Amino acid sequence: MAIGGADRISALPDDLLHHVLSFLPAHKAVQTCVLARRWLHLWKSAHSLRVTGVKGCYNPAWFLNFVDNLLLNRDPRARLESFELDLHERDFDFEEFLPAYETRVNLWFRHALMCGPRGLLALRTTNGIYEYPEDYETLGFSNVPIISQHLTKLELQRVYVHSSTLDFSGCPSLVHLRMEDCDIKGNISSPFLKHLSIVESFFQTDPFRGRISLPGLVSLELTGVLRRAPVLENMPLLVSAIVRLEWGCHDSCSKNDYGDCDNSICWNCHDPTTGSDDCRGESVLLKGLSEVAELELSVGCQVFIINRDLKLCPTFSKLKTLLLSEWCPDIASDLNVLSCFLKHSPILEKITLQLSKVPKVPAETQRSYTPPVQSFALSHLKSVEIRFDEVDAKVLNILSTHGIPLEKVFIQRTKLLDLNQ
Repeated sequence: MAIGGADRISALPDDLLHHVLSFLPAHKAVQTCVLARRWLHLWKSAHSLRVTGVKGCYNPAWFLNFVDNLLLNRDPRARLESFELDLHERDFDFEEFLPAYETRVNLWFRHALMCGPRGLLALRTTNGIYEYPEDYETLGFSNVPIISQHLTKLELQRVYVHSSTLDFSGCPSLVHLRMEDCDIKGNISSPFLKHLSIVESFFQTDPFRGRISLPGLVSLELTGVLRRAPVLENMPLLVSAIVRLEWGCHDSCSKNDYGDCDNSICWNCHDPTTGSDDCRGESVLLKGLSEVAELELSVGCQVFIINRDLKLCPTFSKLKTLLLSEWCPDIASDLNVLSCFLKHSPILEKITLQLSKVPKVPAETQRSYTPPVQSFALSHLKSVEIRFDEVDAKVLNILSTHGIPLEKVFIQRTKLLDLNQ
């Protein structure tokens, strides 16, 4: 704004003006060149680039040329803090754009990577969760390792990532990785990564079940696993974890809760793509979570992989806080999960049972539940919180059977009871 003939905004230092530009999508930031001479080349040295699909642009050729020129005309001496390529907002047909210009989008991403971003590097294509990856177009990522000395945070959405790209050992500063609605084929590995979030993503199993090998990981979010759950390898520094295996997980069967049903055409129990690599005799989830301090776990009643893991249940030597979400006292596997943690968590302090609001339908053939012969030593346990709609004496009896004094139990109703009934 000009006051008394002076342009006070243009008089601000470059770093402050670059900060202002960081809030604008790239096509808006470039348009600031017409404001005044001071702004003519300022966008070329912006520290943050947010490339978005331009609303109202129906011509993909214009968009391609714009991004090409944006990257080529940028001042190579200027530092780049973050680069986001977000194609959510667009008016051209993405299903046609993606396969035709996939190579070009990969080049943009690699070019931005060569600029040495020190903060966020994000690639997002579009929203949409589908049951099978062949039902929609994902951006196929070049099967080339990502190498960067400065990158600290990487976000990928609706991207097909495989093999070499999943090896992040060439990124010593990368500590945050988020993958949403992605198609993942291969093993995720890095000695440096500290925070991993994988949401609503496919894990391919041809020919092997994927593995997550991150010895330095501090926090993990693994929710909405589609297809086979990945093997979690040892994570000695893990502090907090959220793991939810529900409807989309192929490690489930309505006939048998061990994945050993007699139906030879049951894909989930007899998946030909996994061959002998069904990880029988090997813990898939619990061993990798054995060093965690805070755990939220939710497993569908027909997910058999947890029942296999219970046979090899490790000691959770650091676990202090446990939340069992969608827990049901009528399902043997849910009771066994609770028993396993009570028996193998020597310093457990707090348990929260979030009871399932929808009745669960167990597998037709499920493992039996045998109450413990003797109560567990729970000297560190301070409280048990139960969250559910109605008080059920069965839950209290189960806790009492496990040696939990009822004076430590706190009941939180999620809705008020009608006392007149």
